[in-house]
Amino acid sequence: MAAEEEAYDEKDKGPLVYQESKVFNGETFLINVYDHTKRRAVTFETYGLESQDQLHIQYSYQDFDGLFRFNAELMNPNRKEGRFHWISERLAILIVGKDRQLKLQPEPTSEVPELPIYETVRKIPTGRMDLKERQRLREQMDMLDIKRNENIHKRKQESRQRFLQHVFWLKEESERMKREHHEKLEAERTRRVQMKEELERRNKEADRLEKERQRQRRIAVEAKEERVEERDAEEYRQLRARWKMRDAEKAKAIQEAIQRKEKDLAELRAKRAQERKHEGEIMQKREGAWSVREERIRRKNHMWLKAVLEVKAERLRMAKMMQERNQEYLNLLHSLRQPIFEAQLKRMEERKQAAEAIAQSTAEYHEKRAVPKKVKKKGKNALKDEAAKEKRGGKKEEGKEGKEGKSDTDKLLDAVEAKMRAEMEEQQRRAKFERLRDKRIKELQEARVQKCNAHMAEVREAYRKKKFEEEQKANQRRLVQKEKEAEIQAAADKKKQELERLQRLREQNIARKEKERLAALAAMAA
Repeated sequence: MAAEEEAYDEKDKGPLVYQESKVFNGETFLINVYDHTKRRAVTFETYGLESQDQLHIQYSYQDFDGLFRFNAELMNPNRKEGRFHWISERLAILIVGKDRQLKLQPEPTSEVPELPIYETVRKIPTGRMDLKERQRLREQMDMLDIKRNENIHKRKQESRQRFLQHVFWLKEESERMKREHHEKLEAERTRRVQMKEELERRNKEADRLEKERQRQRRIAVEAKEERVEERDAEEYRQLRARWKMRDAEKAKAIQEAIQRKEKDLAELRAKRAQERKHEGEIMQKREGAWSVREERIRRKNHMWLKAVLEVKAERLRMAKMMQERNQEYLNLLHSLRQPIFEAQLKRMEERKQAAEAIAQSTAEYHEKRAVPKKVKKKGKNALKDEAAKEKRGGKKEEGKEGKEGKSDTDKLLDAVEAKMRAEMEEQQRRAKFERLRDKRIKELQEARVQKCNAHMAEVREAYRKKKFEEEQKANQRRLVQKEKEAEIQAAADKKKQELERLQRLREQNIARKEKERLAALAAMAA
């Protein structure tokens, strides 16, 4: 930061163009504005009268003009002092981090800038000065430059010292952070080694316990398998005895179950046929309701579009009527103003002719009352008699009277010319305003037509978009309905196939069991 301040002090900021004083945080600061036309930059610099702090903020011409793009009064670049005062009202010294910076606020601050008051008590020498006074003034002017250079050198030294202290502090801080980082790494490395050793010990202990549990489990499994085998053998023996008693009952139950199952399947087929018929009727009713709803939506959209077109026609009629009324009003104004303007132009022409007549009469008057040729009073050609002297005196008096008359006429002509110029300027100003008004009316009409066209385009686009979305939704509903029907049919077919597979499997199991029972009976008989 100190290097930046030193570079800024050595930089060419341009000539000083504006000054104001303002109070920041209880301290009076001098606001200096420098304008560098070659680099196209404007610099605002604040100088503390008590602390001698120096802050600055710089804008390029483009950025500086951009600050006033919404300000109608200061949009003109020639309003330099007004712009500088506007910026000075919004300048504020803020603390960013540990540094003080000059910032531009969006609104004026509570402190109001004022023009700086220089030496008001000191007596300014007037008239002729003696040698001592001049010598004292020269010494004071030299001392101002010397003090300024001393202050600049002092601030540079202080900035350099602060920069060096900051660099040393950064080095010490870097060394301290490296040392702390190394200590943290060593502590983390030691902690990880201990954690690894502890984890290995725990894993070994867990492996030993797991092996012991596996051994106990194998012993328990072997004992349980022996008990299960014995129990299964006893159960098989009892089961074979019960099977012999239930074979006849099972054969009878199987025959009854077969008959009952065939009856249930017949009832299920009839029920499913009835359900399919009912679903077809429901789907027909649903499609009829959908067609009625779509027809109702179509009629509603048609009525809406018809209302929109009627509103559009009414708006166009009103716009045309308003335009015709405006044109009639303009024609009426033209018919009322034109006689006034013609009379005014006629009066201007008369005044112009009167001014030309006055100028011509004044020129003739000047020619008649012109000063005669100067007569020599000394030498051999000078007039000796008193009559010549009286003649010269009379001519001098007449010349004086002519000069006085010329002065009054000039004043009269100046007054007439000023009045005529004012009237001509007023006429030009009114003509300019009339052209601007016509241009503005034409721009507003074009903008209104463009706005109406854009609105109708948006209405049409919205209607097309709505119709497209409705068609998309209708198509999507049809696709969803078809997919749902296909899924229902696929589920029904899958369920039917599954029932057929289970029926075949059941019949195979019954046949296998019957074959095994017959084989067992044959073995017992043998």
